[in-house]
Amino acid sequence: MSDESLYLVKLQFQSGVVGGGSMEIQFAVDPKTGSLNGRANGSIQEGTQHSPHFTASASGHMHATGYNDVTKVGALTGQAVVSFPPPAIGSYQSPFTASFGVDNQWNGKGSFSVGENTYQCKVSLID
Repeated sequence: MSDESLYLVKLQFQSGVVGGGSMEIQFAVDPKTGSLNGRANGSIQEGTQHSPHFTASASGHMHATGYNDVTKVGALTGQAVVSFPPPAIGSYQSPFTASFGVDNQWNGKGSFSVGENTYQCKVSLID
């Protein structure tokens, strides 16, 4: 993608729907290879009583598109640990995926899935 050195990106994925999900994902980008490695934290079924939270480690790749409005696309996969807040107690492991298409300011659209829960989201850079 470029000759720059490794850099960090932190993105917010927000579904904007009651009962939807949200997450923040922070990942390192190796611009020479396009590889991504990072960690996500978020909620599934956000806005519901006792909504489960998750953390996930993920890796993937990012590519330049050459388009005006969507200059970068990326995808990550990994495993999430989903935890239930009190009064429910417990956690389980589940597949995790995230994908995005963004402009040069890291604003765009994406989605993420934890198990069978998939959320279409607005994506934006977190300073």
